[in-house]
Amino acid sequence: MGAGKGRMSALTLPVDAGATCEFKAFRARTPLFSIVAGRVLVTLTMPERLRAEDVEFARTLAEQAHRYAIEVERLYRSGGRVRSEQTGRAA
Repeated sequence: MGAGKGRMSALTLPVDAGATCEFKAFRARTPLFSIVAGRVLVTLTMPERLRAEDVEFARTLAEQAHRYAIEVERLYRSGGRVRSEQTGRAA
């Protein structure tokens, strides 16, 4: 994962049946993308003056979310059992 210089914060959101995500477009400002998991709300925002890097981030976000969805569906169709990378056994 790429990041800027300095320290990085990490946030893990356990997703369950109550988790949601939502995209909101506005006429006079940049869009919002929100994820709610449990009692945590994460909202992605962009600066009001967009650059090419902002467009690239949005496209990368969409591509990675698509890959995530494909993998979740693959695991679900295979019985939903995830193998531990350390032991090789089902977790």
